[in-house]
Amino acid sequence: MTVLTGSDGDLIYGTARVGKVRDWTLNINRDALEDTCVGEYNRTFITGLRNTTGSCTIYYDPSNNTAVKLLNTIFDDAATPQDVSFVFNRSETGSRFRCNILFTGITESVDTGAAQAVSCTFQVSGEIDGRF
Repeated sequence: MTVLTGSDGDLIYGTARVGKVRDWTLNINRDALEDTCVGEYNRTFITGLRNTTGSCTIYYDPSNNTAVKLLNTIFDDAATPQDVSFVFNRSETGSRFRCNILFTGITESVDTGAAQAVSCTFQVSGEIDGRF
């Protein structure tokens, strides 16, 4: 049995690896829209819109211009969603999600003797390409 671990995760921006992903989450929610008709005694629902948010913590090299460019989009008042891929596993058949994101928060922290890590929260714009 193959078990996926976070040790093989990457964040890809365009075609470049931005950094090593320590952890990441995608929260995919879908609205349930009531479509009950008058005179019925049980509520019925249909599917509505999806909304996806997420977070990630990445290790990155501050001299990597691609990583810095992506992270700096939080400062751009006219920022458009950025095309990124979250990779579970770097093998050819590895699972990955590709989506357009807008950063909603970035927290940078450095511990003594530890790698430089950035915690990010984001909003996905549009659909997600990928499946479990």
